[in-house]
Parts: sequence; structure tokens; C-alpha cells
Amino acid sequence: MCKEIRTRVAPSPTGDPHVGTAYIALFNLAMAKRNGGSFLLRIEDTDQTRTTADSEKQIFDTLNWLELGWDEGPDVGGNYGPYRQSERFDLYGKYAEELVEKGEAYYCFCTRDRLDKLRERQKAMKKAPGYDGHCRSLSKEEVAAKLEAGEEYVIRLKMPYDGETVIKDILRGDIVFENDKIDDQILIKGDGFPTYHLANVVDDHLMGITHVIRAEEWIASTPKHIQMYKAFGWDMPQFIHMPLLRNADRTKISKRKNPVSLNYYYEEGYIKEGMVNFLGLMGYSMGDNKEIFSLTEFIESFDITRVSLGGPIFDLEKLGWVNNQHMRMKDLKELTELSKRFFVARGFVSEDADEKEMKTLEKVVEILRETATTMKKLAELSDIYYVDDFKLPEVTEDMSNKAKKPIQRLHNAIKGEDEVKAIKCFVEKLELAPEELTVEEAKDILNDTLDTMGTGPGKVFMPLRAVITGRGKGAELYNVISIIGKARTLARIKNMNEQYKMY
Repeated sequence: MCKEIRTRVAPSPTGDPHVGTAYIALFNLAMAKRNGGSFLLRIEDTDQTRTTADSEKQIFDTLNWLELGWDEGPDVGGNYGPYRQSERFDLYGKYAEELVEKGEAYYCFCTRDRLDKLRERQKAMKKAPGYDGHCRSLSKEEVAAKLEAGEEYVIRLKMPYDGETVIKDILRGDIVFENDKIDDQILIKGDGFPTYHLANVVDDHLMGITHVIRAEEWIASTPKHIQMYKAFGWDMPQFIHMPLLRNADRTKISKRKNPVSLNYYYEEGYIKEGMVNFLGLMGYSMGDNKEIFSLTEFIESFDITRVSLGGPIFDLEKLGWVNNQHMRMKDLKELTELSKRFFVARGFVSEDADEKEMKTLEKVVEILRETATTMKKLAELSDIYYVDDFKLPEVTEDMSNKAKKPIQRLHNAIKGEDEVKAIKCFVEKLELAPEELTVEEAKDILNDTLDTMGTGPGKVFMPLRAVITGRGKGAELYNVISIIGKARTLARIKNMNEQYKMY
């Protein structure tokens, strides 16, 4: 390819940043970087009634969190700015007027009342809704008179009444639309603001965009965009319409069935590597059944033709698995620092935690990251290391027999003669140990207790697990003991003895 590849992502700042924005940004970024090109961020804020500065900031923040950085954009500048459509306002009217002068667009003075009645007639006749071209044949004199009288107007694109418009899509091949089924799109609204369609085409052209990679929901609009490129006499970019992200029932991903805000995934404690990896799996294959990869690996091997058009399922369970893989691979110290906010939120760690507290947290994270799917889950699973005052779970009437049995076994584990002896034996040995215990030292005390008792492990470790953790299964006891230390371990056993009168 002779021309530098230039791609863009162009979100509207009208709400929470959407996972679809990150998905499309990722593929645009990879397309540009794989081919030595440039990737830019454009803010499409022509909808001034819904646009907010906070929403724009969230777009920057979440894309930066995922390290989907851009070469040009509102915050970094570039040679093709400004990169906010609201700052390019004067351009759009000029280009719309150019199309009017060329006979490719026209002033439409139809009132809201007329358009409403038109839609009602079309509905009654079971026709597809659309503008009927009423103002298309107005003479220059009629247009001038209406403008002189101050009548409100919009500017509409003249779509051909016959023939076909063909989208040449890199993934989908030729997509054919009959022109007589496409109405004349509004380019400039009554308030003087451009529609998405005009601003999008003008900006893509002026910013030198060579590849338009966007969601398939824009396919229906693309014939209008192609007609504008032809009307202006501009070279067209190559179009690539990505498959939509889908819910499990194959419907388009929506907040009714799936969290769609990138803020949600940040607050739930997904790490950037896991989130980006998961988005990279959406309709794309790395080959060789490779499912875990970095952003760098994704870019280095990127080939847009390996995108599959089957709607990718946004499966939260799969996301959790992918995120867990990256949590396990991540530098432990870095993961601990990132996870700290979730432990602080639960009151387990101080905001200004000292070195000792952070070292303990690091041990907890190292153990729990083997199974936790998010950093938030790390904190949720960590009660066993931070909560000393607990009770055994109780059987309730609404429980099934299957649910009751493990709880009953847990209570029985601290009542038997051998079990109580094992607890007392362990306490005696632990009292002789140093305050700070290594994992190996904790293992030695547990094994020494088992040897002294001369019974099966079930009569030693089950009651000890019950009085030290309040649970029947979970983390290895020696890990718990080494992390919480001698004093807290003894205090937990004492507390349980006071509650259940074991001895």
C-alpha cells in the first residue's frame, strides 16, 4: 500500500464509554500500527443536547486505561485538527453549500407538520418511511424567495433515483443497495448543526482516513456516505464493517442483558491486559488456537481478513477466565498495587499502608490470584485472612439436605473427643513457635500435630480449619497461619472455644 494507513475511532460523548468503543478502537489501532500508520481519536459531539464534558473525559480515561492510545486527538493535537467536531462547525456548512452549488444537495423547507403527515400516509399505505423529495424540484428563484422570507430549512443530499450503490467491504465483499430505496439524507439540520453523516464524511476526508473500520450497524448508512464522496469528487476510504458484539441470546449487546460501560469493568477490577485480550477474541482468531495474548502480540500478528463475521458473544464467564490468566501472569508487586483499592474499600488495608501491610497483602494476592477472576474478587475472597471474629455457618430450614450436610460436618468437626484433642495439641505447639511464621514453619507445626495425634488427617485438619477459618474448605491452612501469624491464629481459636465450648 503506497498511502500511509490512517484509521480512527470516533465516539460520541453522550453517556458512559461503551465497550463497543474499545472494541472498535482496538481493531483500528491494530490496523494502523501493524502497517506503520497512524491511529486517531475524533470526538463526534455534534449532538450538543446530549454531549457532556464528563462523558468526553471518561472516553479519554477508559481508552487510556486500556492503553489504546492515539497518535492524534483533542488532547494530543496533530496536523489534521481540531479533533472535536464542535470545533469544526464552520467547515460543515461550507461543504454542504458546495454540494448545493454543484446540484448534489438542496434546501428543504418542509415543515414538521408536513413531514408528520407524510409519515402517516406512508404508514397507512404500508410504505417504507422516508422523505418524498418534495423540495427537490424547487427552482432557484423559489429557493431564493423562501430564504429571503426567512423560512426554516435543512439541506438534504440528492440520492440518485435509479441504479445501485455498491459498498466494497473488505470483509463482506460487495453489498448492493438499490438507490430508489434510500431517501435524501439531511446534511445540515434546522439549527445549523451538521448531521452525523455529513460531519463523518467531511472529517474522514480532511483527516486522510484510509480505512473506516466500524460496527456493522453503519452498513445501511454507507450508501449515503459513498454518494457524498462521489458528489464531492473525493477518493473513498476502504470500508470494513465489524460484526456486532452479541449477548448470549445473539441479540445486540445492550445494558439490559450485559454491562456495556467500560467504567463497570474498571470498577469490577478487570485488568487492562485481560480486557484488551478478550476484546481481541471478539470475532478474531490469532491462529493455532491461541487465546491468551498481549496487545503487542495482537498488533504484530494482526490481519483484518481473519475477522469472522459471526456475531461474537460477549461472554462474561470467558472474560473472567481470560482476565484470570493475565492476573496470574502479571508482576505480583504491580498486581498488588492495582488491587489495593479493593482491599481498602473493604476495610482490610489502610489507604496509607506501610511496607509490612503491603507485604501481607502481596502474599494474599499471590495465593488468591490463582482462582480469582478480577481484582475485586481478590478482595471479596480474602475475608479468611482479614476477619478474625467469625462464627460457623448455621443450618436453616429452607436449605436442601445437600446444602445442610457440609455445615453439619463442620459443626461436628469441633465436637468429637479426638478432634478437640487435636485442637488443644496444635495450640500447645503453636504457643512455642515464634510470632512470625514462614509457610514451612506452619506446615511443620501442622504435621507435628498430626504425628502426635496418630489419627487420620480428617480428625486433625478438619477441626483446625473450622476453628481457624470458620470454613470447611478453602485456602491451605499453612498459608492462612503464616499470613495471619501466631497471635491472631491463637486468638481465633480462643474466640471459637468461647462460642462453642469445645474444651
